[in-house]
Parts: sequence; C-alpha cells; structure tokens
Amino acid sequence: MVARSGCDDLTVHPGGSPANVAVALSRLGQRTGLVTQIGADPHGALIRAHLERNGVQVILAGPTTVATSRALARLDLQGAATYQFELNWDVHDLRLVQDSAALHVGSLGVMLAPGGQQVLRFVESVSRRGDVVTSYDPNVRPSVTPDRRQAAAKVERVAAGAHVVKMSDEDLAFLFPDTTAEQLATRLLSADTHATQLLIVTRGPQGAVVATRGSYFSIPAVPVAVVDTVGAGDAFMAALLAGLADEGLLSPQTLAERLTTDQRAQHRIVDQALAAAALTCTRPGADPPTARELRSFRAKRMRQGQAPADTG
Repeated sequence: MVARSGCDDLTVHPGGSPANVAVALSRLGQRTGLVTQIGADPHGALIRAHLERNGVQVILAGPTTVATSRALARLDLQGAATYQFELNWDVHDLRLVQDSAALHVGSLGVMLAPGGQQVLRFVESVSRRGDVVTSYDPNVRPSVTPDRRQAAAKVERVAAGAHVVKMSDEDLAFLFPDTTAEQLATRLLSADTHATQLLIVTRGPQGAVVATRGSYFSIPAVPVAVVDTVGAGDAFMAALLAGLADEGLLSPQTLAERLTTDQRAQHRIVDQALAAAALTCTRPGADPPTARELRSFRAKRMRQGQAPADTG
C-alpha cells in the first residue's frame, strides 16, 4: 500500500522483496518459482494473479487461513520509501522448485518467527548440497527487527551459506555500524567457513561497490529521473542473478573458478543490475523491466556515451 507525499489516496501494488525478485527474474527470461505464504483473501488473490501473470510458479508453503501480509510504504518528495508492516509468516516444508540452479532468500522472510527459522535451516541445507547457488539480500527493516545485534547475527549466519550477498549501504550502516564495505568484504570473502564468492553493496545514486575473492571496485549509478525507489534493490538483485546465468556463472563451481578472474564479466553483470534498478526507479511501485526494455535502455545509454563499451 503506497502513500505519496501530499496525497490522501493509497495505491495498491503486489510485491514483497523476494516476490519482486521472482517477477523481475521472470521478466528477464529466467524460469522462476516463488515459495511463499499468502492468504485466501483479496490481497492474496491480487498477489497470486500478479505472480502468475508474470510467469512465476507459485508454491504455497504456509496456511492460507490468515491474512496476507501488507506493507504501507510512505514516499517522501524525492520518492524514497519508509515502511510499516502487518505480517504473518509461518512457512514450513520448504523445497526447491525442480531443476533449480539458484535459491534466493531475503528481507523479512529470514527474520520473522516462526517461518524465519525454517527459511534459515533451508538455506543451510541447500548450501551444504553444493550444487545450487544461494543468494541473499538482508533488506533490513529496523521498524520490524529493532534489535540490531540479533538481526546482525542472523544476517551473518545466512550470509555464511550464501554464494552471493547483496545489501544496501543503509543495511550495512544498521547491521554493522562503523564497518566499511571493504571491511565487510574481508570478513565474508576471506573466511574458509563462508561460501560467499561475491559481495555487492549498493549505494543509491552513488552506484555500487563490488567485491570478489580477487577484486574490489566501484561502479557509478545510472542517472534517471526518480519516480520512487520501491523495488529498485530487488530489480538490481534479479538482474544480477540473470546476468550470472547469462554469463554461465550460475553454479557454485563456476562461480568460484571463473568469477574472480573475469573482471569484464563482473562489470557487465553489475552494470546491467544498476540499469535495471534505475529503470525501476522511473515508474511507480515495484515494476521491474523486461529483458527487451533493459536491452533497449542500455543500448540507448551506449549510443549516448553513458555506458561502458563492454556492457554486452
């Protein structure tokens, strides 16, 4: 439910962080499923129709007799959002969609009891298998999880089992105050007990910092006129995963063997992710681009001399 500054009316958008990632991945041409809990109510029907319309397979893993979770997003004059939540999360019997190459988790799905513990154990069991890439975006909500130490401990535990970790600079500031992106990269990427091969810290209009076990660099943001920022981080995450898939890197083995040595691929993938986030910021709600829209947008940037020559 989105409330814009100076406007009394609420607009309704189906969303939620991993759901947004699933829709964005599907629009980018990736076969995608969402394991989730939604209620048998009008909001649940809206979400399910949205997911299915966008080609996302829906797997219900929680009771449908409770209300569908809702978030109230309040937008300021610059389009930035703050959130209030009404949440129900009791998933169980979690499983991968058949033939999955990757598992993505994030946000409140990891944090909220009782379902969060199920998600955490699921991530760890999939990570131990060693044949599926796991990715994680903490996307923290301090209003829901105000205990910073508790939230940070859980984030570190999930990140230890994730091959790809993406977080915003706001996440970093809340979870690990006085820790730089470079220091976090050292912590996650140098530990033999951690699966992490790629860490990205997004910085809004400043772009993103990218770290692997062999490189550390920053890429500037794509300048656009912002309508709102809802779903931008999720679009980034989806385009990042789609880029890894398109580059043939979406397996734990190839990620470990090739990612650190192919910096041109790293730049292409992250530039695509930044472009997807920028496009999402140009329209209201979590409305990520299709593959065709993203190709057109990036081609236009190249013609205008605004994008790296090596973006593919």
